[in-house]
Amino acid sequence: MGESDIKSRYRELVSLIEKYNYHYYALNEPLVDDAAYDDLMRELVELEKSHPELIKGDSPSRKVGGVAVSTFAEVRHDPPMQSLSNAFSEAELFDFHARIVKAIGDEDIEYSMELKYDGLAVELVYEKGVFVLGSTRGDGEVGEDVTANIAALKNIPKRLTGHDVPAYISVRGEIFMRHKEFERLNEERARNGETPFANPRNAAAGSLRQLDASITAQRNLDFAPYAVGRIEGIALPASQKDMFALLNFLGLPVKEYYAFGTINHARAFYTHWMEHRHALDFDIDGIVVKVSNFEYQRRLGSTSKAPRWATAWKFPAREALTVLESVDFQVGRTGVVTPVGNLSPINIGGVMVKRATLHNFDEIQRLGLRVGDTVKVKRAGDVIPKVIEVVKKSDSNEGDILPPEKCPSCKSPLAFEDIFVRCINPSCPAKKLEYLKFFVSKDGMDIEFFGPELVQRLYDAGKLSDISDVYRLTKEDLLGIERMGDKIAEKILASIDGRRKIGLAHFLRSLGIRNVGDHLAKVIARASGTLDRLMRMTQEELMAVREVGPGVADSVYEFFRSEGENLVREILSLGVEIQPEEEISSPGGDIAGKTFVFTGALQQFTREQAEELVEKLGGRAASSVSKKTDFVVAGEAAGSKLEKARALGVKVITEDEFIQMAGQNENR
Repeated sequence: MGESDIKSRYRELVSLIEKYNYHYYALNEPLVDDAAYDDLMRELVELEKSHPELIKGDSPSRKVGGVAVSTFAEVRHDPPMQSLSNAFSEAELFDFHARIVKAIGDEDIEYSMELKYDGLAVELVYEKGVFVLGSTRGDGEVGEDVTANIAALKNIPKRLTGHDVPAYISVRGEIFMRHKEFERLNEERARNGETPFANPRNAAAGSLRQLDASITAQRNLDFAPYAVGRIEGIALPASQKDMFALLNFLGLPVKEYYAFGTINHARAFYTHWMEHRHALDFDIDGIVVKVSNFEYQRRLGSTSKAPRWATAWKFPAREALTVLESVDFQVGRTGVVTPVGNLSPINIGGVMVKRATLHNFDEIQRLGLRVGDTVKVKRAGDVIPKVIEVVKKSDSNEGDILPPEKCPSCKSPLAFEDIFVRCINPSCPAKKLEYLKFFVSKDGMDIEFFGPELVQRLYDAGKLSDISDVYRLTKEDLLGIERMGDKIAEKILASIDGRRKIGLAHFLRSLGIRNVGDHLAKVIARASGTLDRLMRMTQEELMAVREVGPGVADSVYEFFRSEGENLVREILSLGVEIQPEEEISSPGGDIAGKTFVFTGALQQFTREQAEELVEKLGGRAASSVSKKTDFVVAGEAAGSKLEKARALGVKVITEDEFIQMAGQNENR
């Protein structure tokens, strides 16, 4: 990505995360599941590592996430209630352990292992043993006063037990709702004509934030304490183990789901609960691993957002069982017809899922899938849910899923190509619409504020029929669309104008030519240099370019020999300037033809600069390690990619060795 693209993506990530935070913490209406949110946050953190100049003081990566709303009084937390960093793999857990060992100088660290309850974080304050204040976490610094509501909960003691209670203690933990109570509550809401809660976490949060505490009292919420914020009048416990013993002694409802041991014990604890979490009567989404020793915790300290001595090891994406009710056929921009399953609605990770991809007709045959079958559906991050298994066959003799003979959109005969079924009609309305959506998308020209819904509305209104029409749009065209305001219309036009001068590789990628993705667009653009030369290249000349095979060469050649050339000429006539691409240098050097993956912090490049250099020299920069990777360049604090490279036997080199391979010594 260029500098403007990076800034644009950064702004987009910040905006999305802040919106999701508000809906999750303030409205109790999550818009995406945890996996999708975690992916966005990880991308934001990676961008900030590579481009620290972008970081602002109020970045979501530096805040806990929630916001205190105005319906309750504010409560300031002392010390702040921080969130946790996340680990998504065993390698990342061991990276966390390695950082602890390096900082403390002790190989035999004892860890506390606890369940990560899927509920609402709260703080309870007791003075001289009496409950005086209850609050939500809010943004970590300031939460909401929900004292009356917490006091209404049956399993939270109003007075601590024991002969030696502290003068002051703030106890932190999770309010959650068990499955049986969740089902009872939703049945009650259905009888009363009210909207059911989406999941137990929403139900718990909504119950705790009732303005009428008597409503909270009617709902059986549970509480799991896991930390102490501040304590006065007695000695601070020496470890997490001692802290649990103290809380239990004081009469707080400490749960039995915790253990202590080495990092290998943490791995076993995770495996056990990942396999047995469905036996629990409440939701968990991972485990929490903490350094048990409080003196070690103090030495390790915290970032502005999270403690360095703890991490949340998240479970993989959730799966659920439901029934495949029917199948639709969608036409993509290249004409491929994809079967999409309509499901009996099912809640997966807090999101109601009604549709799932069936990939292609070979996959349908492999699964033995028929309409009416009970299927297992998997949802991971922001990827569309997919059917992965048939669990129970339908009793019906009907329900076979067969490829359509004609295009669902234009009714033209379909072509069968390998595992794909494709519409080859260039005038197919569905193909044209999907092509328009791709052209303005992040993977295309990356025109801000120009989403698929707007494309659909402009297409229906006759304002867009091909991609050149994007550059003909006027303010009047946009204002003629329903729900379009003056300011957003101006922003859209400004964003379009910002894409009137573009590099050849970016433009080539945006044309959506079959088989030409981001990497090959760069390779071809650098080999051709200019748009005019690219449009004149023969199939033989294209195939002479390293990494370009017959399929890619045919696609590019045919595009510019058919409707593509006139379309491109039309775009150029509307004031779009395609800037020449720097040709690949040193095609026979050590970099050319090799695949590189960068991990850790580089000293002399940003990661983007290193990847651009690899591609400029005829190599390929990849984001993940596989058997096809030739070199992994490891900087400081290299993580899971380094471990995977070693496991696969991929050669690992230093940044200095990479610089030497690239012949950049004289430039450094």
